[in-house]
Amino acid sequence: MSGVSGARYQAVESRTEAEAILRGESITLLIGTYAFIDGNHLGGVGIVFVKQRQGPPAIKEISTSVTEVFSQSRIPSLPSHDAVVNALQRLRNVLAELAGLYYVLGYIAPGTSFTIVHDYEGVGAWMENRWQVKDPMVRDIIAACQRAVSARKLSITFHHQKGHQSSVVSQNELAGYNARADALARQGAMAG
Repeated sequence: MSGVSGARYQAVESRTEAEAILRGESITLLIGTYAFIDGNHLGGVGIVFVKQRQGPPAIKEISTSVTEVFSQSRIPSLPSHDAVVNALQRLRNVLAELAGLYYVLGYIAPGTSFTIVHDYEGVGAWMENRWQVKDPMVRDIIAACQRAVSARKLSITFHHQKGHQSSVVSQNELAGYNARADALARQGAMAG
């Protein structure tokens, strides 16, 4: 708005969300366990585990890289460090996003019910068989992830969070933790 001092703007997905912001409502996590995952084209992977409970949440942050995640994996199409590096050159961001998923599924305690929050739609779409997997390497990774879910008796809900969404006007914990996972991915790219 022209002539309005201190005006702040925020993009929203719907009129309902805009009206909630205008009422001063926050978007907060419900009680439960969450894994926010993000990856970038440079091979960085960021993960934020949040256990939302009464009182302050328990938070664990992980910054790693695609090569660290997949170099010791038993995925047939990623048999070596060099194969992972070559795959990253070809699949870039997609491989990093899937590395976050793969890491979480191997890290979280068996029998856990939790929500994976991701900003790349393919994560949930492939895991829930809503998208057809065309790339053989992606197929291998998704199959390994689905086997891990079954073997470790995990119960997962997938939540797609629009990436790089600010929470300038209102408190949005989904956007905030997603932004933190993105920052951890940037750190992971520099270290890896």
